[in-house]
Amino acid sequence: MKTVFKTLMYLMIMAGLAFGARFGYRLAKEKANPTTKKEGHTALPVRVLPVQTGCVTNAIKLTGSLEAIRTVDIMPKLSGRLERLALEDGTPVWEGLDVTNRQVLAVIDHRDIHAQLAQAKAAVESARAAVATANVVLKDRARERTRMEKLFAEGSTTEQQRDLAMTAYEQAVTERAQSEANLVHAQTAVNVSEVTLSEAFIHAPMDGVISVKYVDPGAMVGASTKIVQVIPMDQLKFMIAIPGPYLHLLAAGRTAVSIRSDAVPGRVFLGQIARIYPAVDPVTRTATVEVRLKNERNTAGEWLLRPGLYAEGHIILEVKQETVTLPADVALRRGSRFLAFVVKDGKAQTRELTVGVRDGNVLEILHGLAVGEQVVVMGQHRLTDGIPVTLVNDPADDGQKE
Repeated sequence: MKTVFKTLMYLMIMAGLAFGARFGYRLAKEKANPTTKKEGHTALPVRVLPVQTGCVTNAIKLTGSLEAIRTVDIMPKLSGRLERLALEDGTPVWEGLDVTNRQVLAVIDHRDIHAQLAQAKAAVESARAAVATANVVLKDRARERTRMEKLFAEGSTTEQQRDLAMTAYEQAVTERAQSEANLVHAQTAVNVSEVTLSEAFIHAPMDGVISVKYVDPGAMVGASTKIVQVIPMDQLKFMIAIPGPYLHLLAAGRTAVSIRSDAVPGRVFLGQIARIYPAVDPVTRTATVEVRLKNERNTAGEWLLRPGLYAEGHIILEVKQETVTLPADVALRRGSRFLAFVVKDGKAQTRELTVGVRDGNVLEILHGLAVGEQVVVMGQHRLTDGIPVTLVNDPADDGQKE
């Protein structure tokens, strides 16, 4: 009797364990796939909009540096002591000083040149006096020659006396020519001294600003000594490196560039591409592009932009009209691929997109969508290809974008 009871109890326990295992397996399966059956029959709510065309702007932003259009280091032609480094009104020449073309900036000691010039001018006066004397002698010899020729024709003088008069006349002509040559030589010496004296006064080569002062007054300078550096500030050049694929979209003299700098917050400076350098860097595959822009002064009279600053350039490469567009947040990114869903016959269809230009939050769609198709703009993150969907027009409905 006890054996039969134990056997029944054992069978009941085994049956309970088997039932529990089967129930647990079904429960785990339903937990892992709780809505598979439901989703197979229930359409997901989505919101759609028709695919449209629009205008997109192909633009790039690049960082570059501002540079001076010209940089001139002023060096003297003469050697000597730097007597003065100041303007004619006594204003000292320092960095930041505005100068104008041909304005005197510095003077080299020129007392010896003054003495040479005075000596040369005295030589000119002496040569002029010699020319005047030679003219008087020539006139006298010319009269004597005429008189002797007349007497010889009358037979009142000898041929020898006539020849002596002729020789004296020719000598007077030669002496006058020599005195005139001496006068020209003396005048040339004066001109040379005046040029040398002018080179003692160092002028600004253009309108600009003193950017560097190399020496101080009293220093000995020579032909290789830099005194100051002058740069123009009314116009600067913005140097940027443009990737090779964009070069065919640029044109010198036509392509506009908007330039911003952190040194002048909130200001936009308009420039234009002035030059596209012919060579492409073999390492970066970029070409140097020079943009010219006008500089401005602030209320204190200081220049807003300065050479050496970094700036950002915004270049509009092209404007595309009537092209298929799509909001960038509608497209799904899968690695390097772009996807979107369209609704057709109540089901979602996957479309792989070929994207062109991105203009802010707008994508240019080259392939994948046609004008008028219903593209899913809310709820697309829950969709798979072929899943049933229902259209919801109110964004506040259950079909809000996740």
